[in-house]
Amino acid sequence: MAEGRDWTRTQFEACPDCGADAASVADAAIGPEVIRDVARWGRLIASADPHGVRVRPQDDVWSALEYACHVRDLLPVMTGRVERMLAAAEAGQQADLGWWDHEAAVIADRYAEQVPVLVIEAMHDNARAFAAVLDRVDTAGGDAWELAAERRPGEHFTVRGIARFVLHEVIHHRDDAARSLKGVSS
Repeated sequence: MAEGRDWTRTQFEACPDCGADAASVADAAIGPEVIRDVARWGRLIASADPHGVRVRPQDDVWSALEYACHVRDLLPVMTGRVERMLAAAEAGQQADLGWWDHEAAVIADRYAEQVPVLVIEAMHDNARAFAAVLDRVDTAGGDAWELAAERRPGEHFTVRGIARFVLHEVIHHRDDAARSLKGVSS
């Protein structure tokens, strides 16, 4: 759910809500951390009540499954953005990242109706693909981590910033999903 915060700050500082400090993770460790944290997602969803995982505890709070689908879909979006940044740099240009309407995706893609085990399997695959593109950045050397692009006016990202943003999102939304599940069971 949109909360009116500037989440791009998590590229540079610890999250004031979940405490995740992706900026403190070494570049080469971000991909493996994303994969580890996605494994934690699997355990969370597997241990949840099959009905409760689909229920929103409040109208303005996503269900645990909606959060899981968001993270599953965020990963390939960001993988594609890093790939575009690398390709644009090779062409001597700067990539335009565009906007992904993640709020609309929840409804349009019927997140709450998806199969949890398939969501988690896809999340694992997407995390590995994201880590692989970060490996390409790491082996490219030079200033590949500093390649820059804009998502929308005023929201600037580097490859490093995207990597940190993704790590934060994986951690933060897992916490959101756990709270959502607790809210359903209360």
